[in-house]
Amino acid sequence: MAEGTLSKEDTDAIVEVFKKTLTNIPQEDFADWLVHWTADARLMPPGMADVVGHDALKHWMRGWPKIKRFDIVDIDVEGSGDLAVLICHFVRELEAPEDGESKQKGRQVLKFRRQPDGRWLIANAIFNADLQGN
Repeated sequence: MAEGTLSKEDTDAIVEVFKKTLTNIPQEDFADWLVHWTADARLMPPGMADVVGHDALKHWMRGWPKIKRFDIVDIDVEGSGDLAVLICHFVRELEAPEDGESKQKGRQVLKFRRQPDGRWLIANAIFNADLQGN
């Protein structure tokens, strides 16, 4: 392992946090979803203002469309020290789509910060539609 790169254990922990958040959303387990974010986390949803902090994140999630499931297409994690970035492509399936499309392709970038207790939490996230289907 090169100096300053993440260990396999760190990479696995980051991927596990990410997968857990995707599991929480269809189950509408927003309390557990929120514990995977830093207190000052910033979510940057497409076409909307930034959502900052736990209270705003909780409010924003309750207004999201009902999602049946997320399928991860690919994940790439890299980082050094106490910072890491996860990039992925996913397909989400909506339970009651407004426009008739139940499956939507998307992509996402998340910045993780290692906490003093060693846990990795999401500090920033941005996502959008993947119209090209990469």
